[in-house]
This record gives sequence, structure tokens and C-alpha cells, in this order.
Amino acid sequence: MVLSEESVLCTSRHGSSRPPTGAPASRAAGHKARASVLLLLFLLLFASAQAEVAFDSSFESGNATGFVQTGPTAYDFTFEPDTNSSDRQWFAFDVSGAAGMTLTFRLTQTNLSNVPGHWNTALPVASKDGGATWEFVTGSASNTSTTYTFSHTFTASPERIAFHFPYTWSYLVSRVAEWEQHPHVTREIIGQSVGGRAILLLHITNPEAVPAGGKKVFWFVTRQHAAEVTGSYLLDGLMEQLLADDETGRALRDGAEFFVAPMLNPDGVVAGNYRDNQAGVNLNRVWNNPSASTSPEVLAVTNRIDAWMAAGNRIDYFADLHSTSGASPHFAFHASSAIQPALYPTPATYSADSKAFLALLEEENPGFDAAKGSSGDTSEKLARQWITFKYGVFAFTFEGGYNKVNHGPNASARITPQDHRDVGRALARALVRRFDLQPAERADAWLVPGGGPKVGAQLATPRGETATME
Repeated sequence: MVLSEESVLCTSRHGSSRPPTGAPASRAAGHKARASVLLLLFLLLFASAQAEVAFDSSFESGNATGFVQTGPTAYDFTFEPDTNSSDRQWFAFDVSGAAGMTLTFRLTQTNLSNVPGHWNTALPVASKDGGATWEFVTGSASNTSTTYTFSHTFTASPERIAFHFPYTWSYLVSRVAEWEQHPHVTREIIGQSVGGRAILLLHITNPEAVPAGGKKVFWFVTRQHAAEVTGSYLLDGLMEQLLADDETGRALRDGAEFFVAPMLNPDGVVAGNYRDNQAGVNLNRVWNNPSASTSPEVLAVTNRIDAWMAAGNRIDYFADLHSTSGASPHFAFHASSAIQPALYPTPATYSADSKAFLALLEEENPGFDAAKGSSGDTSEKLARQWITFKYGVFAFTFEGGYNKVNHGPNASARITPQDHRDVGRALARALVRRFDLQPAERADAWLVPGGGPKVGAQLATPRGETATME
């Protein structure tokens, strides 16, 4: 007699088999012995297969710990808090040995995350090639007040799972190397992070074109908060449009100077933090009093801005790029309506101008929600508030959602990096319209002072992540 898997399982469930009516006891005993052997072999094979599934988060931007198997294809895990902080929300980990399997994961302690409401609409992403390309996990997701559950069918080993589409420090270094190939891009290192990584500042302009009234000056900073990757993707789109060989790109480079700090918190990004830097500091709460020991990343930028303004220069526009949790479109906070920058006669006119600019951006990209933004936090500790209070600059904090667009023609769709890039390109077009920028060949009274050489340098980090950009 050949025993099927059903026979074995039934034997296992009921504990023993009684011989069929009329069968000799010796034959029944033999059948029982063979069933027991097959059951043991089945259990050993099952345990061996499960033992091959392994998890690892010891890579750049990785964060996950405490994996415990709770069922044949089910695992619990949790995230580690930020370095020297209790903040937490980001996760990223590799899964090996699961090809051909559907696993269910339960993230525990979500009540300790910074934004518990995020999990109501969240869906992680998966990569089969070590993070080069990403797609949403194949299964559904659900949550309770303390746990978040999702599933994924694996087709490769290893595969990487992450909170949202990662944008790492190493990827930024590669992007900067690409951008530097453009003749109108120069780079400098204006400081170091707590962990010794470079704080980069890009300068983008056409040095051979100077409008009669002088160039407008725009500043952008992003990734103050380590896991807020949507700001990096928005900046990607902005840079794509800024460096494009079309009329909009030429108008931007000819009519304005851009200063871009593309990653203020490289240590937190590398460590897989959600919010804080290596010292456990929320960088967007120290702009009015940055510390050389615990927030040198912000100090490097404020020193650079102070020196620029002290030299008699101007800043016409400032944007700080962030992410927001939950189902939300892209939107922007503008400075408090109580602020009256020197270039505006009343706070009301400043507020109206802010809203008019955001309306321009929504015209350029209907996925942006101009009405959602408000004056937000009035503290001078925030980047946009600091520069507005101190220098009267037209300033915004842009927020990009992780989950669903929730606005405009694609309101039901999940947000992808391309959505963030599209908002960045639209922001570039809105700047052209708001500041009436023109390419040099179409503007009046242009001067040609000549350009300067580019500067090459090596970016080195304590953990051996290096990239030479010359």
C-alpha cells in the first residue's frame, strides 16, 4: 500500500490508525509503522525547508530585527529605533531562501512608530535585484492598533522588502556624479556630518548668462529626515528639468542660480533611521541654534547662507523637501501668516503670494494639492521659518505622500517615484512662471562674463563608501 500525504496527515491528526475490518493485526502494525516513518520524514523536510528562510538588514539603509516564525509561512518582526533616539518607522530587509513561497509578515509595535496612522493605507515594496528596481509587494495589507500585516510571493532569492522606495546615500552619490557631467553644475563640500560624511552643496547656473536685473537665487534642501525619500525623488525631477536642454531648462539656468543641498542627513540614511541624525537630533528643529557637535549638518548650511547674505547677495526662494505619512497628495506648508518679510507690505500679501505660487504648481501638476497647505508650525527652529524670519525669504516646506495620491486625476493610485519626480519637474516650471525667467537668447541686456572651472573631489565616509567625482 502506498501512503498519500493525506494518509500521513490524517494519521498525525488522529494519533493512531485502526486496521480495516478483517485485516490482520500484523499488516495494520506495518502500515502504522510506515505511516510514522513518512510522517517523520515529512516533518523533517518541512523543518529543513523553513530553516533555509533567512533575514538580513545589515546593508545600507537596512532596518529590521526580532524575526520569529509564528506559522509555516508566517513571521513576526519589528523595527529598531533611530540611532540615539526613540523615533522609528522605516524598515528594509532581505529575505533569502523563499523563492516560490508566499510569506506573511507581521510588523509588531507599530503603536511605537512616529505616525501609527500611516499603516492604515501603507503597502511596502520589493526588489529582486538588490534595490536597483522596485515594485509593490504582491499581497494585501492590514493593521491593528499594535501590528501591521502584509504578504508577498517571492520569485527570487534574495529579495529585498522596504517601507517605501529607498533612495540611499550611495544612490545619491551616483546621481551627483551624473549631474556633474553637465557644464553648468559645480559641487562643493560645505561640511561634515556627525559621522564624517560629506555635506554636499550643488551650484547650478549658466555663468555666461547674466540678466540685466541680476539672477534670481533659489535654495533647496532635502533629506533632513532620513527616511523621507519622497523629497529626494522630487529633487530628482527638479534636477532633470533644470538640466534639460529645452527652453524651460535654459530659462532656469540662464535666469537663476540654484543652490541644492541634496542630503543633509547621510548618517541617518545609511543607518536606516526614520527621522534623526547619528546624534539622535531632529535636524529640522535646530535651525535657529545648530550645534557643531550634534547638528553640524544644519550648521554647515546656515553658515553658508549667512556668509552669502553678508556678502550682499540675495535669496529669492527657499524650499525644504520632506515626506508625509498616510494617504496624502503632495502639498506644501508656507511660512506663518504672522510673518511680514521686508519685501511685502503686509503679512496678508505674503500669504496671498504663497498661495498663488502653490496654485501655479497645481496648474502644472494636478496631483499637487495647493489648498491642503497651511502656515503650519511657526517655530523658528524649522528651516523655512528660520530663513523667513531672518532674511524675509519666500519659503516653503514641501511634503510628498508615501501611500496614495488622494488628489487629482490619479487619486486612487499608489504613489511611485515617478509621481514624485513629476511634481519636481512641475515645480521647476512653476518657478519659471512665478519669477518670469527667460532663456538668454530671448532676454534683453545680457552680459557675458565667462565661466569658471569645475572642482573635483573625493567623497569619503567612515564606512568605506567612496566615490570619486572629477
